[in-house]
Formats: sequence, C-alpha cells, structure tokens
Amino acid sequence: MVKIRKQRQQVVEFDVHRFQQGGRTAYSLMMDLGTLDDIVPDFVSRDRIGKTNRRFIEDHARRIEEYIYDTDDWVLGAILLGISPDTIEFVPYDEEDGSPSSFSGYIRIPLSGGTSAITILDGQHRRMAIRRVHDRLRQEIVNAKEVSSNNGGDLSLQNLESKLQRLDGMSIPVALYEEENPKKLRQMFAELAKTRPIDATTKTRFDKRDPFNRAAVDLAKPGTSNFLTDKVEMERTTPARASSCLLAVNQLARCLKVLKYGYGGRVSRDRLREAELNYDDLIDLGIAWLDDFLPGARPEYEALCSIELEEDFVSKNRAHYISYSVTALQLMASCYYEAIQRGLPIESLANWLRQADFELDSEECIFLKAGMYIPGESSLASRRKNMQDGIDYIVKQAILANS
Repeated sequence: MVKIRKQRQQVVEFDVHRFQQGGRTAYSLMMDLGTLDDIVPDFVSRDRIGKTNRRFIEDHARRIEEYIYDTDDWVLGAILLGISPDTIEFVPYDEEDGSPSSFSGYIRIPLSGGTSAITILDGQHRRMAIRRVHDRLRQEIVNAKEVSSNNGGDLSLQNLESKLQRLDGMSIPVALYEEENPKKLRQMFAELAKTRPIDATTKTRFDKRDPFNRAAVDLAKPGTSNFLTDKVEMERTTPARASSCLLAVNQLARCLKVLKYGYGGRVSRDRLREAELNYDDLIDLGIAWLDDFLPGARPEYEALCSIELEEDFVSKNRAHYISYSVTALQLMASCYYEAIQRGLPIESLANWLRQADFELDSEECIFLKAGMYIPGESSLASRRKNMQDGIDYIVKQAILANS
C-alpha cells in the first residue's frame, strides 16, 4: 500500500513488516518505481566516496539503465535506505485478538522534511538508472507526440505511453533502517560489502541472456564437442590442480568472446544481439576451434581426443604441458581470431603452432621469446600486455612461415 495524504503536510504511507536487525529497527516494504523516483534522494558523488556510499560509477548506472529499458522481465535486488528515527512513525495493525501487532503495520513519512532525512545505503546506481529510464521515456513521448501531431497518429506514441505506465506500476523491494548516523551507515555499507557476490560459474550457468554463457554451457554438454567431453568444470570458477577438467565454464565463455571479437574486444549490447541472432554460428565457431583447430595445432590437444584416454590424464599431465593451462587456451583463441583478421589461413597457424617449442625450459620456447614467460616461473604471464605481445609474436611468425 502506498498512500499520500494531505493534512497539515503531505505524508506518504507504506505497508511494512517491522523487524530487528543488528540492534536496529528496520522495515521491509515494496515501493513502486514512480513513488521511489519521487521520494528517494538522487544526489550522488561522482568524484569521491560519499558520506555513506561508494563513489558513483557512471558506466555501472548506464548498464542498469539499458537493462531496465530493454528488458521487460527485468529483476533488481532490494534498495537499502537509512532514515532518521524522528521522521518515521510506525502504526501497527491489530492482531486477531485486538492487540497491536509488533511487526505488521504501516509507516508514515512526511514528504516535507521527512524524505530529506532518507539516505541511500545501497542502491544508488539502481536509483539513478530508474530516474534516467523515466526521463528517457518522457522525452521520447514528447518527441513522439510531435511526430503524431504531424502525421495524424503514431503507434509508437501509444507503445511508449504504455511502457511508461507499466514501468511506474512495477515495484522494487526496499529495506528501510532507522539510522541516521553517517559513521554507523558507513559501517553498515562496509558490512554489506563483505557478502560474497555471485561467482562467475554460477552467473555463466544462470545468465541465459548472454549468448556466450549459453553457448559455453551447450558446448560443455556431452556429445556436442568431442574435445570438451568431461573436461569442463561446472561448479568452480577454475579447475583444481587435481581436476581432469581443462577449464571452467565461465572461462570457456570468455574464450568464445575472444574467438568472436578478439582479446580485449568489448562485447557491447549490439554485439550481444548480433551473437544472439547468429547463435548457431557461435556454436559452430566454438566447435571449429575446439574440435578442428586445437587438435591440429598441438599434439597435447590431439591426445585429449583419444577414446583410450585415461580418466585422470589431464590432472597427471597438467604440470608437464603448459598447453593445458587456461592462459594457453585463451591465447590459442586469441591467435585464432587474429589470424582471421590478418588473412592468415587457420591451417597455416595450426601448422606453425604444431612445430613451435612449448617447453618452458628451452631457449627456443615461443613463450620466452614472446615475453610471456619468466625463467624459473611455473606459469605464463597473463597480464594484458603479456597476452597482446604473445598474440602478436605468434601470428607474425606464422605469417612469415606462410609467406
């Protein structure tokens, strides 16, 4: 329930459940987006960390804005607010026996002065994204009305007005804490930040809107890729050393993005749409890289396609073959993409790689020459510059060998 009443001053009322958390009184409620946009402050600190919140990140807010605007069945987590205890009144509902409830009721907040005592504890980027989607739709409606007046009717105007109406009718969960002390609010924010975010593997498996995530899950299914059969970690974000898996599903998704758009290539919203529209091509690209290119490029990869392969072959040989590292696999995907961009036949790249020296203790090791390996280390350097130097070296050498 949301009500705005005119008395001596306007007040806003919300149905709530009152609870105690960490010694504080708090309220859980649902707030429709129109009301949220009216009463929750929109001040953010872009240049420095604010009194009770982290620094506002423009790109983060913009991504949420585009997500809400483009997605009909969007979902956002709860916004957490702090409010001065002096500006909020809890009115309990009656229990069945007529006694006042200790947790069920409604709160009254004065619109004059009361809402200015509200502080965003967590959710400033969501709050600003909601404001921007509102402003964007209102401006588009103004523009559509101008077009409509000239053309005698415009279906897009009706669609925009309907979209704005639906948006205002949607709600978001809110937790409202009776707390106004900035030091305590900052500590609360720090405590919230300790909560573990969703891990990359779970996100890859659950986020089906990203075609690269979905393709990684599909390629990991038995029977899709011979090379990947039983070699993709589906629970952890990276394979354990004793695991028989080559890479985790989130790492496979990253390799697919590299295959499609290159190392460091930005996967924009338009590119996601392109990949979605050509999803079968994305799967075919993955299979071409996994089942054709990799076994042809290195005998270590070819061995993984044998039907007589021991179940623990990867774990036994992970320390012996640098090819089995995730960094090497991502490098192989990056070189595959770059070879295509430079007009080098994939077969020529594979032939050069098959003859290349991958032994880390050799003076002819290509990773040593490419600046991706420091003698004495047990793994490849995977920083951006190291990767880019490795890609450039390998593809250039393969081009020279093919000329």
